Amino acid sequence: MKMHEDCLPCYLRQAMRVARICSAREEEHRAVTAAVSRLLEDIDMEQTPPANAIAVYDCIAAVTGCPDPYRDLKKLSNEQALGLLPLLRAELLASPDPLAMAVRFAVAGNSIDYGACATVDIEASFSRCRSAVMAVDHLGILLERVRRLKNGSRVLYLADNCGEIVYDQLVLEILHEMGIDLTVAVRGGPIINDASLEDALACGLDRHARLISSGVACPGTSLEHCSDELLAHFHQADLVISKGQGNFETLSEVERDVFFLLLVKCRAAGLHLAELTGMDRRLLAGEGEMVVYYSPQR
Repeated sequence: MKMHEDCLPCYLRQAMRVARICSAREEEHRAVTAAVSRLLEDIDMEQTPPANAIAVYDCIAAVTGCPDPYRDLKKLSNEQALGLLPLLRAELLASPDPLAMAVRFAVAGNSIDYGACATVDIEASFSRCRSAVMAVDHLGILLERVRRLKNGSRVLYLADNCGEIVYDQLVLEILHEMGIDLTVAVRGGPIINDASLEDALACGLDRHARLISSGVACPGTSLEHCSDELLAHFHQADLVISKGQGNFETLSEVERDVFFLLLVKCRAAGLHLAELTGMDRRLLAGEGEMVVYYSPQR
């Protein structure tokens, strides 16, 4: 997905949000937005929004002196999610199709996104996800593909945000019990509230999967910036599951099949997904629509 004109004011909103986290001084807020505004004058509109976010957040960090402004909020999101996890596990045990419900919970967890959202209501997201009609519903295709996997098959799971990675465990646990060889990729450094190796280890994801870094602090999986290790897993996996809008924005047009699990949180992403699927764009307004989208081999 290439840049959209809506991405430019979105970067400025994110910059102001981070500036206010880092400082109460209005002059510093103005300095951050001024620096990002200058950067945006020459931004490459042919790039993906997450790829351009690397430079935007580097700029913000240079002005504020704060490379990880969401550190405390990331830790809190993980702790809150870990507290809820036993209740969700119990619900899955009573479900007629635990994997299908686990996927719905994982999609609901994508609401914990402080790049796209100023506030998060995870309880409302979970309440809705149990019965909501998905705007793009390829869940049946995903379930069929998973159930056809043989023991030892390789699955790459591209993680997204803190808190969200805890809910991803519900899917990972089921795949692990099936004998799947799981690899979970997280970010290569602090960027917004995205999960790093430190976060994934703190949440215990290493009990179910091999953990790797993308090699870059990007709020998506921008293959041209990623490590050789990530690229090898991406191209060799029997199945790739991509979580979140940032991963969708960077991988929506790559030359391999991918399952995307996300909430659509902006008009630009909704328009792109509508174009890919041939759907009425009014059904993908970017207002939190639930999506499981299968992108076949191009």
